[in-house]
Amino acid sequence: MNEAIFTIFAAWAALAAAAISPGPNMVAVASRGLGSGRGSALLVAFGIALGGFGWAMLTALGFGTLFETFPVLLRVLGVVGGLYLGWLGYKGWRAAVTGAPGEITPQKGEGTWRDVRYGLVVTATNPKVALLWASLSTFVGGQTTSLSLLILFACGSSLILFAIYGGYGLLFSVGGIRQLYVRFQKASEAVFGTIFGMIGIGMILRSVRGSL
Repeated sequence: MNEAIFTIFAAWAALAAAAISPGPNMVAVASRGLGSGRGSALLVAFGIALGGFGWAMLTALGFGTLFETFPVLLRVLGVVGGLYLGWLGYKGWRAAVTGAPGEITPQKGEGTWRDVRYGLVVTATNPKVALLWASLSTFVGGQTTSLSLLILFACGSSLILFAIYGGYGLLFSVGGIRQLYVRFQKASEAVFGTIFGMIGIGMILRSVRGSL
């Protein structure tokens, strides 16, 4: 039991670190925060948290067996996720240089259920998220052997995601932050574009090295 709890806490730490770093989930929440305020942003964050609950359940129920059987899939996910983040980085820099719409742009809310569904869809189709959970599944799955541990892991993961992305949503919905972002939009896009690009390159390099 102690080993299982330690593994779960280690997985939560990795999840929190990955969630804090910029990615499509953060873009979705920030865009709604800028365009519609905290209500819509928190609904999107709630959808992401629901998606995280689903990913955690898959992980704990033996999702990792697939990647243990076909390890090349993990590397493919890494390359695909890295290319996707690289594309986001390119769009950020293109927006900074040309003034074209960037990845983080004010978006209007679409209502309670649509906002929740939007967050759920974003995290369900996010390559960065898929790679994270695939990686976690290779060592978490064997530890969540009881229903109580399974529920603990899934609920805890969901709460962590809501806290982090809800925090992003609240941050980008603050009037002063919104005004600053608009004022320094080109510089912000360049910063986020650089971060996306660096994370993407790192994911690709780790995946390629793992296959050598």
